[in-house]
Amino acid sequence: MVHCCQTPMQEARAAIDLIERAFGLARQAGKSSWWAMTIPVLKNRLLQLTKNTFKEADFGAISFRDFLSKFPDIVRVDETPPPGFVILKSAVEERSERPPEDVFRGGQIRADLWRAVLDYSNGNRYVWDTSQEAARPAGPDEDSVLLPTISDADLDEWRADFVALHRPQTVEVAERVEEWCRNRLPTAALPAPMRPAWNKYLKGKVEQRLQHWFKSNSIKAPAIMEERREPVPSRQQVEALREFIIGCVKTMPEKELLELRISPVTAMRTLQAQKSSVENER
Repeated sequence: MVHCCQTPMQEARAAIDLIERAFGLARQAGKSSWWAMTIPVLKNRLLQLTKNTFKEADFGAISFRDFLSKFPDIVRVDETPPPGFVILKSAVEERSERPPEDVFRGGQIRADLWRAVLDYSNGNRYVWDTSQEAARPAGPDEDSVLLPTISDADLDEWRADFVALHRPQTVEVAERVEEWCRNRLPTAALPAPMRPAWNKYLKGKVEQRLQHWFKSNSIKAPAIMEERREPVPSRQQVEALREFIIGCVKTMPEKELLELRISPVTAMRTLQAQKSSVENER
């Protein structure tokens, strides 16, 4: 699929074009949530578009998730619910802003335990490995002391309970929340103000389920929660990135330049700066 003579930038552009075409097909099909699809569905679409020639390795990736991680400006992976959703970022309004300094994303459930509870769609089973102090997939003959992986019915019940606790105030928002609940859509399908509340609720349910399981099985519970630092780029890194992007724009052919996407906020800020500059020169 990827020609050996292509540069890394050309390979990236080809991958981005392929991803956007996959979402475009979903939009043309009239899907109301065309901007979000499960990870397996997106991969199947890429295979269909390339007549089964798509390979992550062609783009230097060791897995499909690794492939997606190479395009953080284009897509975002939402791991809840499993098997995970891919969100086309240009189609979703991003309202959250990055804090000005390092932030501890406190209270995150350990990744192995989180996966053991929520990874129900793949039919996997998980056990607690006391020697490793970690959750791992169960072997074919390991049937005892399985970790409490939820079922789709459990998740449906949690969603319905969450909606009952956070009833929308308007009909429009209520319809959107109902669609999220009924169709098992990713968190990004919720109205922005409700997303943190759902994440907090889901985290609480998972932690409660784990604590009960460890206690019921007379196993000393590990530290279920962990602190995770979210790095923030330095000023030098930001300026280097700015210069790199400006250099890319200067070398873009007309077709790529016309396809360039700039957020409305950035465009408005630039126009206001230009207007102020003109007024100051008068």
